[in-house]
Amino acid sequence: MAVSDAELSRLARSGDVAALAGLLERHRPSLYASAVAVLRDREDALDAVQETFVVALVRIGSLRDPEALGGWLHTVLRNTCLMRMRRGRRQASIEELAPASVVPGPEEALDRHAARDWVWAALDALTPDDRLTVILRYFTRCSSYQAIAAVTAVPVGTVRSRLNRARSRLGDALARTASRNGLGQAHLEARRLGAWERFYAELHEAPVPGTYRDLYSPKVEVTDAIGLWRGVEEWSAHEREAIALGVRARIVGLLANRDFTVLEIDFTNPAGAPDHCPPRSTFVHHLADGRSRRLDIHYL
Repeated sequence: MAVSDAELSRLARSGDVAALAGLLERHRPSLYASAVAVLRDREDALDAVQETFVVALVRIGSLRDPEALGGWLHTVLRNTCLMRMRRGRRQASIEELAPASVVPGPEEALDRHAARDWVWAALDALTPDDRLTVILRYFTRCSSYQAIAAVTAVPVGTVRSRLNRARSRLGDALARTASRNGLGQAHLEARRLGAWERFYAELHEAPVPGTYRDLYSPKVEVTDAIGLWRGVEEWSAHEREAIALGVRARIVGLLANRDFTVLEIDFTNPAGAPDHCPPRSTFVHHLADGRSRRLDIHYL
């Protein structure tokens, strides 16, 4: 039986980094889907999810209700996305993500963190410049990009690139921790990826309705920016028309958990219809009984 979010949250708050890593991997697909819907850009969405992971790593101890973990993560993500959208007007502080009456220094903040040994080890794996930038951003009052740039005597763009690099490495370290502790994320995503790759290979070879039987619910609802299709017959007819015309889909990324499969798909159009499909898309499959019950398509 799968361990519940609440139990993993309790373990994470007590210092179990593997539990926190498992939680974050479990919620990665829904967080990424939400970020794509708001930001409409793959790279920005990935960065927003990585920022959410780092905030969770630093602040999981402040979560009072383990049952509220999913909502808390999505709140952090939403504020992260809003900050990214506002950066043209101003630089937001990390304090907008989770108000705190006192911001401790980095030594105090990390020493009272239940998973401090893992955090210190993860930070020590960064370059000195990246490590200082992360500490300023998440553990001090000098948390805005302008303030960090002033303290470190580098341009704001350098601060941004250092944070993006550091968040990616910390996120990768959490994912490796989850994988080493047998939380099954890699196996789940490999299995889902294999299923969808077989689906598109078969669809390209022979676009027939039966191909949809295993992965789509008969009552699936599909939406994109301009259309709504109800039922697998209506949706498959629409998609198969594009395939028969010569459109080809290539999966370039996948995220998965029990409730979602998020596919990054790039399309190649035939010479006779070069503008038939936008070249980049994100397919967010909402699952019921293992099959897609709702599909939201975002063209990026």
